[in-house]
Amino acid sequence: MKQKKFYTVKQWQRFKSNDYFDMQEILCQKYDVILTDYKTRKQKISLILQKINLKNFQNGIIEFSKVMDSVGDSIDQFTRETDAPKQKGTHYKKAPSEGKDNDSLDLIWGKTNSSVPIWSASDDNYDSQALHEENLEKIWGKGN
Repeated sequence: MKQKKFYTVKQWQRFKSNDYFDMQEILCQKYDVILTDYKTRKQKISLILQKINLKNFQNGIIEFSKVMDSVGDSIDQFTRETDAPKQKGTHYKKAPSEGKDNDSLDLIWGKTNSSVPIWSASDDNYDSQALHEENLEKIWGKGN
């Protein structure tokens, strides 16, 4: 009968770091190795579930709610900026075949009266609409 050796998982992993020979293999051949703090997958899951209680769950929900509120505020601000009245200089008429699907694209491309350009107008008003469209094409690709 082999002699029993007791190790923690951390101690046992230190024997694995040897490059010349497998110390774990040698120890297993010579002794009955018992890992004292080893937990199966099922035991690990049950420990995690035991740590979750109503108070921790409620705190997690509160944090999640704060994150979602900040995301909502960001989206509201972005929506307000895109819905603000547009500055002068846009002369764009929709083709009769264009429907409501293209309205959102028109807002992005700055082709409606209610859209706001992403880049501000230059001081000398050097064809600012063309510059806006060119910059948007660089970011999003060709619109149509």
